[in-house]
Amino acid sequence: MDTEDFKSLKPGKLSEQELLRLNSCSSPHIDWLATWVNKRFRCAHCKGCTRRCEVLENSNLDIGLVEAAYERITQQKPQEQAVAVRALAQEQPELYHALRRCCFCGFCTSLCETHARSPERMREWRELFAQAGLLKPQDSQLVMVDEQWHIFSAYRAVYAIAYPEFIQLEEAAAHGPGLVDTLLLPGCSLVSYAPELVRKLGQTLSAAGIAWALSDTCCGSPLMSIGLFERAQALRSSLADQISEAGISHVLTICPGCGEELCETIDGKAEILPLPELLLEIPAKSKGAASEEAVSSFELPESITFFDSCHDRFDRRHGRAIRKLLRQSLPQSEQLEMGHRGKYTLCCGAGGAVAGYDGEITNRRVWRVIEEAKATGAATLVCACPTCSYTIAQAALDSGGDCGIENRHYLELVLGQEIDWPKVFGQLGDMWSGEYGPWLTQTFFS
Repeated sequence: MDTEDFKSLKPGKLSEQELLRLNSCSSPHIDWLATWVNKRFRCAHCKGCTRRCEVLENSNLDIGLVEAAYERITQQKPQEQAVAVRALAQEQPELYHALRRCCFCGFCTSLCETHARSPERMREWRELFAQAGLLKPQDSQLVMVDEQWHIFSAYRAVYAIAYPEFIQLEEAAAHGPGLVDTLLLPGCSLVSYAPELVRKLGQTLSAAGIAWALSDTCCGSPLMSIGLFERAQALRSSLADQISEAGISHVLTICPGCGEELCETIDGKAEILPLPELLLEIPAKSKGAASEEAVSSFELPESITFFDSCHDRFDRRHGRAIRKLLRQSLPQSEQLEMGHRGKYTLCCGAGGAVAGYDGEITNRRVWRVIEEAKATGAATLVCACPTCSYTIAQAALDSGGDCGIENRHYLELVLGQEIDWPKVFGQLGDMWSGEYGPWLTQTFFS
């Protein structure tokens, strides 16, 4: 076991594979240390996570109990695990329901003294559920993002959303190194629902002299949420291969979740760079930043508050850069902070495909965020994550179109280009009853 092996170890209980690698050192000192580490990082059942999450509290669970149940299942032979998972769902329905209602936000364990981290383990439970037949792929056809047709690609097809003016990743990969060195990964929501914003961003990158390509590929998060880990990894590996073939050295992510999802697959092939960090280095003139002409479609807010992404909870690169970027772009706007931010940020309820299982969880969580943002007195709530912006916009629409505070993705303010969420939601509904309705129904539900 060399130095690089030790560097790869993360704070937390050692896995069986890590223990085996340490044991291969044949050192009593390392054996003792490994034993101490596992004792130190064992859940003490302090119930701190329970008190921070209604899903755990309602079921009287903590992450240690969830972990113990997972170990009991995975210690069985692979061919026996599916039966064991189905039996557990019947014998402990409160555990099954809690695991299905988890949004993977990590709020429950963000303060854990034993460094337990809930999102990873909760996702692994979804994989067990899928293998046991408790999560059926046909129930999630709209988000099978590794297939030709899913909700995002269908929306783009119906409304003729494409970006022929920009170099596509497939084109760059076919060309080979030298055409571009940077990849823009807007994420499913923006590349589909905010084409004007994506175009303006693309023009900004080009004006700054960046040789870049665009990809509408998904990071695979929806597949992970329904337990299809192998398919998600295959999707990411295909993206990583194209990045290598194109000779790309930097991947720009708008959604913090995309960066977190792709970091391990792309590691060693390209550097993942949060877009707001890059935008900080681009002169305001190139960005077409918040001049009166650039933002004529909406008024500049007198005050703003920030909703950080769950995926940015610990390294905070997106959140810190966004605050600096808006201080640069909107110097006249007062910046106010929500009580929960950074490491302590709340969840909008969109993660983990929970809305389709228990929509009330999503509704309660998104309104918790909205109410806390309103309590700051800010005129505008600024989101780092496009999915958060989408979820808040949907809550506003469901409440009659106004939730009491303006909702903007940070790029809207930086680039002066509004996302028309009411139009997006209207078109999402209309596409099923219009001329493409029969094709969509046949494609997804036949």
